[in-house]
Amino acid sequence: MSETPVNTLQHRSDGPEDAPVLVLGPALGTTWHMWDRQIPEFTRHWRVVRFDLPGHGGAPAQPATTVAELTDRLLATLDALGVERFGYAGCCVSGAMGTDLALRHPDRLASFAVVGSAARFDGAENFGGGAEIRANGLEPVARSAPERWFTPAFAGTQPAIADWAVQMVRTTDISSYAAACDALAAFDVRAELGRIGVPTLVVVGAEDPLTPPAEARVLVAGIPDARLAVVPAARHLAPVEQPAALTDLLVRHFTTAWQAKPPRPTPTADEPATDHPATGEQQTPAPAAIPADRAATPIPGFGPPADLEEAPAGEAAAVPGAALPGLAGAFGPAVPPGETASGAAPAAVPHIGFGPAPAAVADGNPYAADTPAPVVSTTTEAAPAPAPAPAVDADARARRLRAEVLGDDDAPPAAPAAGFEAFATRVEWGETWARPGLDRRTRCLVTLAVLTAGGHLDELAQHARAALRNGVTPEEIEEALVQTAPYCGLPAARAALAVARRAVTEVTVTGA
Repeated sequence: MSETPVNTLQHRSDGPEDAPVLVLGPALGTTWHMWDRQIPEFTRHWRVVRFDLPGHGGAPAQPATTVAELTDRLLATLDALGVERFGYAGCCVSGAMGTDLALRHPDRLASFAVVGSAARFDGAENFGGGAEIRANGLEPVARSAPERWFTPAFAGTQPAIADWAVQMVRTTDISSYAAACDALAAFDVRAELGRIGVPTLVVVGAEDPLTPPAEARVLVAGIPDARLAVVPAARHLAPVEQPAALTDLLVRHFTTAWQAKPPRPTPTADEPATDHPATGEQQTPAPAAIPADRAATPIPGFGPPADLEEAPAGEAAAVPGAALPGLAGAFGPAVPPGETASGAAPAAVPHIGFGPAPAAVADGNPYAADTPAPVVSTTTEAAPAPAPAPAVDADARARRLRAEVLGDDDAPPAAPAAGFEAFATRVEWGETWARPGLDRRTRCLVTLAVLTAGGHLDELAQHARAALRNGVTPEEIEEALVQTAPYCGLPAARAALAVARRAVTEVTVTGA
């Protein structure tokens, strides 16, 4: 087994070798397994490279004391893999690495998403200060991990995942964790955010106590054209707690905001003026304009936020996804038997997330495996063809699509409907919403306009919540309803806006 050089990071690859590369980074105290639930969908589009932080997940304990040093190790790792240009999504400390990449190496990034991170980490006390970690060890941090990472409802109903969180932190190298805390404490790029020219999505759990929505809004306010998505019913590890929502948000971002060519670097204020390419005259770059969706004025028809924690214009609220199904041993074995991750050292203690998957138990077990764990790319042999999927009843597909769009609160009973409801579900969801001609966001907007025209305000509230859950922003809902006014009448549009306003407040503020 080869050892990971000190200037690189332990990593693994999944997906087609010839596909564009998407790099995923873990949160402090976690491993690459926090992205397991996104891998099946992501590998349909990209070759996914995941990495572990030093001393995490059995990686060699080679502490890095700055975010820039971690970034440099990641670039050295990708250089060794022959990866020049890539998309990047990082959480927490790896989100800071992504911001550093966007500032120092924008030519390497095709697109960028930051999840549960910040431009400054307020002394890193929420992550356990480095000195405190060295003095007291990781046990206090490990015991509090479920509370900091997951909402109480999720931690209470997913005990295996909560235990995975505790055990994962316990097996992390103390010196590496403490060094990462020191790196976060020294990280502050607030004054530099305006230089980022990479397409950026900022994602935050609505209940994240470590990097709350206010910190995400600092990133969005500073990065030109950045977009913000607030995920209800999620704390710090939104990819674990709300995997469906995160998968949908990131797939949409990386498939629509991928720069084929490196962006032209943005000069800083103290850099010399450049020559105009046509006239040769000197010119000083103008400051970036503030996008309209981040202006101080309230959204027409929706009014000003009630307080700082309300979602401002331009935020997209994501729906709570399904609970994590199929988590054998919470996230499955770290490395399939007989294989090793690139440069991986053996984990110190077998535990949930590293040991073998438990045997399946009685029906209804939420942790029974329904999707095999991704396999480390260690060979160029073609993967065996997947087994054909079992046939699914058309009515069951329609009910499932309805639940995906409307969310759990508006989902029909588990038992099949009868009579008119069965007919309506089949026509509306199995035959209309399932058509491939329009994406789901567009269908949401069309539905809102038609419901406004018909005056169906009860269903409009339901579909306004669904639109937010499927990535439509509050401003887009407003524009769709304003567009109806000349054709449906001002009273109808005004009534629809009032209903939509309440729905936006429910989803983006209360997390309903």
